[in-house]
This record gives sequence, C-alpha cells and structure tokens, in this order.
Amino acid sequence: MKKIKTVVVGLGRIAWSCHIPEIMKHEGFELVALLDPLEERRKEAEKEFKAKSYSSLSDALREQKPDLAVIASPTMFHAAQSIEAMENSCDVFCDKPMTISYEEALSMEKAMKKNNRRLMVYQPHRATAETISLRNILAEGLIGELYMIKFGSSNYVRRNDWQAFLRNGGGMLNNYGVHFIDMLLYIAQSPVKNISCKLRRIASLGDADDVVKAVIETQKGLILDIDINMASALPITPWQIFGKNGTLIMDTEKKEWKARFFRPEELPDSEVYEEVAARNRKYPGDGGVIWHEKSFPLSDFQPVKYYDKCYEYFALGKTPFIPIEESVELIRVIEECRKTAEANQ
Repeated sequence: MKKIKTVVVGLGRIAWSCHIPEIMKHEGFELVALLDPLEERRKEAEKEFKAKSYSSLSDALREQKPDLAVIASPTMFHAAQSIEAMENSCDVFCDKPMTISYEEALSMEKAMKKNNRRLMVYQPHRATAETISLRNILAEGLIGELYMIKFGSSNYVRRNDWQAFLRNGGGMLNNYGVHFIDMLLYIAQSPVKNISCKLRRIASLGDADDVVKAVIETQKGLILDIDINMASALPITPWQIFGKNGTLIMDTEKKEWKARFFRPEELPDSEVYEEVAARNRKYPGDGGVIWHEKSFPLSDFQPVKYYDKCYEYFALGKTPFIPIEESVELIRVIEECRKTAEANQ
C-alpha cells in the first residue's frame, strides 16, 4: 500500500482528538511532521507521536517534502497555509470551515487548479450513520416528495475560547453552521435559491453569535430550517423531515428514525365543498387516511470512514468524497447567511 507522507498543521483540539489518531491507525498514512507555534505543544506531540515538530510550515514543507498537509489550525489561517502547501507540491486536507470568506475559498480553489494539486475539506456530518441512513430512507420514497427539513442542535455554553470571537472566524454559524448547512444541502441535492438568517449572541462571553436561525429555500422549493442554539437550557428537537405523504423524525433515546406515512393508492375518495357554510358545522380532519409506521435503527447503517475516503482521493486519485466546488459553495452560503442577518438587524 502506498504511504502518504503527512504533516499535521495545528496541534489543538481537532488535531489531537481526530486527525492525528486517524492518521496513526490508518496504514496508508505516515505522520512525518507536526506543526504548531507553541513549543510546549510541539514537545508533547513529539513525545506522543514520534514525529518531528516545526514552528514554520515553510521549514516542514522544505525538509519533509510531504504528500499531504492536514490543516487543523484556527480558521483564519486555513487559506494562507493551504495555498502555501499547494504551491510547494503538497496536497491539502483542510478542516472545516474551509476558510473565513468566499473570496478566500475561491483563492484556495484557484491555487489547487493552478498548481495541479488535490484539495478536500473535512465535513464529517456527511459521513455519520444519521446522514447515511436518512439518505437511504428517503430513497425509498415512503414520505413522498419533501417540502421541508427542520434540524436543530442545542446546548448551554458560556463560550470563552478563540471561537467566541468574530475576528478569529468564530461564532456558531461558522462552527456548527458549516456542519449542518452542508449536511442538509447534501440531503437536499438541490442548489440554493433563497437565504434568510438571524444571528444572536446570548450566552457567549465573546462577540460572536451563539444562536443561529437560518431558512434556506432550494431551487426545487424544499425548505431547509436550521436552529443552532447554544443558549438553550433544554434540548430542542434534532430532526423533522416533512414529505407530501408523511413525516420522519429521529427518536434520540432509541436511536432510530420513525416514519408515519400513507400510501397514495390507499387514500379514500373525498369530496371538496366550496360553500362558505361548513357542513354540519364540523371541522375537517384527515378524511380517513390509513396511516402506516416504520422504524429504522441507526445500528443498521454504518458511518463512512473519512480517512478511507481521504486515501482513495489523495493516494489513488479517485473522485473526492466532497468535491471542492461544494465546499466553496458552502462558504458562499454561509457568507450570504451572515449578510442577510446583518442587513436585518
């Protein structure tokens, strides 16, 4: 098996908890260098992972000549570090969000093409059992054509780190929004038509948003309704998927999808009354619809192993799990969300 010589840029939370462990356990990757400006983190990483550390990306690229740079630094450094790596004959796997602006995202894509390199962004929510299972369930067509997907994520967090500040590219629109908006667009499989967004700072100790309300309409007319609330003392409903023939929700306790739906061929005949006086002074109901229910345990579906997809793309030249055009478009949508929120304040 071909080994991908890899340098990890940034030794913070996501590198330590995700990227480095995945690299170390995958036989297709060889960790050759670690990069961080903090000496104590470099020493700790050298001891833990037995790889040489650097404070300068230029030095690491020149000395190690890696095949791949995993960019796990704070968001505001992503563009410059990715472009430097690609200009030095190194492919890039960049943590989310891709960068802090659409302009920078375009510059990263341009550098990829100019230098004939490979570039992919880490969007792990496409790879979860929830997303994989939902796409499979929807393909069955049980609930009919979709007209709305609602997704919510909540907690109560008095955020006090670098991601609490706008100058660092922080805020929940950039942090969780890139996960959930990407996930819903991936499920929707339709380009964005309209965007509306509201941002608030409630519990955060910085100046960046910790409450996000975004409503996106796709070209197919599907409504994507996203709630991210890091100032909620009680949990909000994570998933509600509405189709013309039924509804799908996630039972978080049982860890399974629950569908309630009707079969169009079983719909009873129903007469329409247009007169203003309601017949028998009664309110209408479902008209005798025959409802069916079905459950789908998450355990029946396996998540995608992201670093397997990385190896297929960077080592074998296969189609990227996430095409860079979709990552660039995501940053455009995020930027438009912020613009509409600012315009409506």
